[in-house]
Amino acid sequence: METNSPVISEAKVSTHLPRRITAVLCGGLGVLLLCLGLMASVLIGFVSSSEAAKKTTIHVVEQPEVQDYLITEIVKDIEDKANPVEKIVLIFAHNKIVTALHKVFAKPEIHNLAGDAAAKAYSVYVDNEPTTEIDISPISKAVVAAVIGTDKRLKFADNLELDPIKVTRSKNDFDYGALRDSIQKGTWLFIVLGLLLQVAAWFLAIADRAKKVQRLGIRVGVFGAAFIAGVVILRNQIPDMAGANEVIATSIVDLVSSPVITRFIILTVLGVAAAATGTLMSASDENQG
Repeated sequence: METNSPVISEAKVSTHLPRRITAVLCGGLGVLLLCLGLMASVLIGFVSSSEAAKKTTIHVVEQPEVQDYLITEIVKDIEDKANPVEKIVLIFAHNKIVTALHKVFAKPEIHNLAGDAAAKAYSVYVDNEPTTEIDISPISKAVVAAVIGTDKRLKFADNLELDPIKVTRSKNDFDYGALRDSIQKGTWLFIVLGLLLQVAAWFLAIADRAKKVQRLGIRVGVFGAAFIAGVVILRNQIPDMAGANEVIATSIVDLVSSPVITRFIILTVLGVAAAATGTLMSASDENQG
């Protein structure tokens, strides 16, 4: 009896079609969730704890562009508070002031003080501690000493000294701690679901092992490359939307985007390698056949 009739073949295709569609959907959605989970895990890592917030702040303050921005703002503030005579002094002392402030902001202890301030603020707004005191006076005193050190006639810069700031969290403030915990749990959920969907796609696929490996590699490679392109576009667009804070925004975006791009490059390379392996396996099977 003839078993390869058009009717039987068409029936097989019709039976396998829903399974193939489900496999494609599971595979695509799984890689998407996996990529989103990987990206979220990197981003949340920068603010996952007070210590992480401190390290992130220190890294930002260490950037020369950020230091230039802060120094420019400090000099503008000094000029705004100066009287006509003092403004004349500032014209001649401007370069010396900038140089002195660069030396201040290049000190590791200043970076650590900024990081400590960020960590204390984090402990209140995210870890839900009731109150804390942030003492940034050592930074302001160092700035004042640097300015007055360039010219004794700039003693009005004493007004730049800042008293300790008391940070208190009220009951009506947004619960950033709960948001952080939800994001962390959601991140792992995305990763686990992504892997499970890949397993489902593997078993649902109507193909030999070589084709399955090839298709998995193609999915991973394509999504990895797409996410790289998306992150690069966002990295170029976000600073333009920051307005006056473009320098700070650029520094932060560069900081968080670099490890994200690195992970997706690795993911893309793994996808290309898997696709190539699947292609070689398929070719080998055909030669043996």
